[in-house]
Amino acid sequence: MEDPNSKLLVEVLVAESLGSPEPDGSVGSIVRTLLHSPVTDAQRAGERLLVFGWERAPRVRGVCWTYRVVGEDSGFEYLRFALSLRDGPDALMSMFGLQLQIALNGIDAASAGELECFLELMELARRPQRPGRSA
Repeated sequence: MEDPNSKLLVEVLVAESLGSPEPDGSVGSIVRTLLHSPVTDAQRAGERLLVFGWERAPRVRGVCWTYRVVGEDSGFEYLRFALSLRDGPDALMSMFGLQLQIALNGIDAASAGELECFLELMELARRPQRPGRSA
């Protein structure tokens, strides 16, 4: 990171969203703000950023995932946070992780594979769910 005392924009946005009275809108707001920033978080970090996400312990209703933002070259963990979803397919959680990775690095830096995967996940999330199954 060019300035070790500076934070990535995503760190600030996630911290601000924790107390948000409208938690459902905060995820979209974070991604939109990152996409419209004149400087990407990858540029701030001085390296490409990767997002890893996994499901936490199963819940009675909904899902909860943990996400890590890690530097591709350094392996440095910039951020770790959890996100819960009350209703909706699990594919939304995968889609968010990939969407965040694209936003952190800038849409122009996204590979064709990342964009194709994002579109596939979006299509999967839109499919009607069968009772007792999540996408």
